[in-house]
Amino acid sequence: MTVSGADGGDRAEPLSVVTTRADPGHVIITVSGDLDLATTKFLDAELNQALDPVPSSVVVDLNGVAFCDSTGLSTLIGLNNRCAADRIDLRFLPSATIRRLLRRTGLSGLLPIG
Repeated sequence: MTVSGADGGDRAEPLSVVTTRADPGHVIITVSGDLDLATTKFLDAELNQALDPVPSSVVVDLNGVAFCDSTGLSTLIGLNNRCAADRIDLRFLPSATIRRLLRRTGLSGLLPIG
């Protein structure tokens, strides 16, 4: 992913999103890098693609995520809300960093963590 900076220069953002359709109706989304203001728009677009067509279950592997700011958390909450509305079984597999962040923010009780 390449993002244009405020100074007009392009820089590579450390974010990778890989979607795998394991079985019919089951999607695994593997995210690695940093979830922040510069990368969450890209992540949100990738998540929207992964949910079309609507699967029965989604696993979001965040083991490769080293940093997450409030915009990253907002994206994860948005995915949780969308999956709940569409009756998609959702499970997050957080890295140690994300697990600590979810505990500290009180989101570990809201988001389905595996």
